[in-house]
Amino acid sequence: MKRFSCVVLCLFSAYFLSAQLSSIRLGVLKGISCAPCAYLIENKAKLSVQNMNFQIFDSERTELPKLLRGELDVGFLAPKDAAKVFKTTGGSIVMLASVQNGNLFLLTNDENYRSFEDLKGETLICAENDIEETTVFKHILSEKEITIGDDEKSVKIDFSVPQANIANSLILGKTKYALVREPFATIALNTSSVRRVENIQKTYSSVEEGSSFPVLLLVARTDFVKEKSDLLKRFLEEYRKALLWTTKNPSNAAFLIEKHDFGLSSSVAGKSIPNASLTFRESNAVKSDLEKLYGLLGVENPTDEFYFRK
Repeated sequence: MKRFSCVVLCLFSAYFLSAQLSSIRLGVLKGISCAPCAYLIENKAKLSVQNMNFQIFDSERTELPKLLRGELDVGFLAPKDAAKVFKTTGGSIVMLASVQNGNLFLLTNDENYRSFEDLKGETLICAENDIEETTVFKHILSEKEITIGDDEKSVKIDFSVPQANIANSLILGKTKYALVREPFATIALNTSSVRRVENIQKTYSSVEEGSSFPVLLLVARTDFVKEKSDLLKRFLEEYRKALLWTTKNPSNAAFLIEKHDFGLSSSVAGKSIPNASLTFRESNAVKSDLEKLYGLLGVENPTDEFYFRK
């Protein structure tokens, strides 16, 4: 009997040790979008998934190759990029959840702005790499019967100003209008001459009957999903909790963002979090919104295998 008990105890200990040793290699993007990961890094010893290895990247451009080579298990991609990777690699990734909605804002130093109609005949600067958000903005203008072009009744969109310089362009009065996402919107608003006049996510929701548009997806390698599904489910729950904590405690979260070198000062991060549209929507809950967005982007909808199922 004692020998049997000892065997059971050893088997249980081996199983527990194996569960603890199972690791997740996570690619994290600098900035406000992956803010919940700062909480995970800080508290991983207390979580149900303790063996998490984090690599922080400046952009998708440096993160994606490692994900494709199998050097990362989980990462973050823009919706268009995720769909492209899924299609071109024969389904090598799975979309786990949407973790951020659109957080694009129309900022201006024009005291007379009242509505989108005031943009007619004006030049609007925006970042060239914000493909999803810019496409949504163009859709909103179309729905409001406002054209894009160079004439006095149209809105001209200028992509020549780099994202990091847009705030200064507004502050210095070099431009009157700009589409700016967080945390750059918060930086621009540090001067009294600039104000936030339109929330593009809210406008899109009103135009599209309550729909939202995701701008960042949490994805995983398909092989990892098949091999470590239980571990992945526990990780998703921990990420959901981390995101909820981050949105409820922006000041404390901002301290961790600066501490763990996410590329933002705590003062900027703390003000950005409430407007960053951080959210956690599982794949099945976000599918219809994603398909609508893919339609606007002219991207073929991924097959059902793209969406993670618990």
